Amino acid sequence: MKYIFILKAVLHSISHRKFSVFTSIFAISAAFAFLAAIGCVSFGLAATAVNSSLAFPLVVGPAGASDTTLVMSTLFNTDKPAGTLDYEFAGKLASDERVSAVFPVARSDSYMGVPITGVESAYINEISKGFWDIDPMIDAKDIFGGKNSDCAVIGAKAAMRYDLSVWDTFFGSHGTVSDEDAHVHDFKYKVCAILKPLNGPEDFAIFTSLKSVWEIHGHGHHHHHHEDAEDEEHDHGHHEAEHEEHEHHHEAEHEEHGHHEAEHEEHGHHHEHEHADAEEHASEGKITAVLVKTKNPVFTAALEREYSENGFTSATDTGRTVRKLMSYMNKAEEAAGFFSYGTLFLVMILVFVTILTSINERKREMALMRTLGIGKLPVSLMIFLEMFFISVSGIVIGTVGGHLLLAFFKPALDFELGINLEPFFFTGIEIRGMLYTIITGVLLSLAAMGKIYKMNLVDEIAKE
Repeated sequence: MKYIFILKAVLHSISHRKFSVFTSIFAISAAFAFLAAIGCVSFGLAATAVNSSLAFPLVVGPAGASDTTLVMSTLFNTDKPAGTLDYEFAGKLASDERVSAVFPVARSDSYMGVPITGVESAYINEISKGFWDIDPMIDAKDIFGGKNSDCAVIGAKAAMRYDLSVWDTFFGSHGTVSDEDAHVHDFKYKVCAILKPLNGPEDFAIFTSLKSVWEIHGHGHHHHHHEDAEDEEHDHGHHEAEHEEHEHHHEAEHEEHGHHEAEHEEHGHHHEHEHADAEEHASEGKITAVLVKTKNPVFTAALEREYSENGFTSATDTGRTVRKLMSYMNKAEEAAGFFSYGTLFLVMILVFVTILTSINERKREMALMRTLGIGKLPVSLMIFLEMFFISVSGIVIGTVGGHLLLAFFKPALDFELGINLEPFFFTGIEIRGMLYTIITGVLLSLAAMGKIYKMNLVDEIAKE
């Protein structure tokens, strides 16, 4: 009976200190909502990174490109490519007996911030899990074959966000939305297929054929004044003539001096003129990287070493690079968690101080309980229950509320971060936060109980 009375007293005390109790619960809840966000976003990034790295063990790009640039500009579409390679280079890789498949890519432009990447039909076949919708006149196995140079394949979530459907048309913008010199091309893309969700960066991308990339950037398909267009056409013609002259020159050298010497001079020429401007998009006959599937990890390591040390290309083992990126993410998660735990500790101290302050206001109430025959321990238990109630309420409300907010903002977070967020996945950082909060709450509650237990309530009231 006396414990029921104590419980009613606790509820009565909480109801009379609504503002301080609400503030304490809100502070704990906010910290736990932040922990939920950190955990889920980190898990989503890590899962996406691992899945993408497994698909293509090796990425080869132009000389000077860092490992992270190669991975981020190809698998995640979040960085600019570091230059270009000749398309024929992909054929050279494909002929290597250690390679099972190659997928040349040419980073093109963007549409509403969504990257447009030039690929071949084989790449779509490799990543596709089927199509939500597809033009019935298009061969799903050779989606960029024939005369489908204007065909665009849209990632599931990009299509949803911008309400793109089969047979819709759109124009791409040169570069990315952050480029100051971005302009709209007059090349019209036609949506010919919508991919089913892949739960990766591909859901937030647009794919077109390599031919369309070369056509756009090889013939100046962008809006300019008429005079500028004529000047560019003249310059382009002059540049093409020079390019053909160089090609004939290299062919002659190849016949005279042999394959290896000609290859060395050709790559040296391209390295000198192309790598100086790392932000250039693929022009005609150029690609920005090659995604490579090898027959085993030993071959991956050997190929990476060969194509990183030849002076003309860069290569990276995507698995190792992704693990390195994940280690950085883990450090960032740990740092954010550290500050969150610190915030929780400060909040718990605040709650403790608030409860101690309220003790002075409740001396008469507790003295009355003592005169009614309720012992020191049950009276002290009131303080423990109050702090425990505030701690648990903050944990529950913050955790549930945090995950509900993540679910609400999932579409925007997925699109901006290029991941597939799992809003109701509970991570270690949250579980540790719960344990730390409960342990801190219990210790502080026991400290408050000790103060009450040692207090002589009759003397304290007499002093007043």
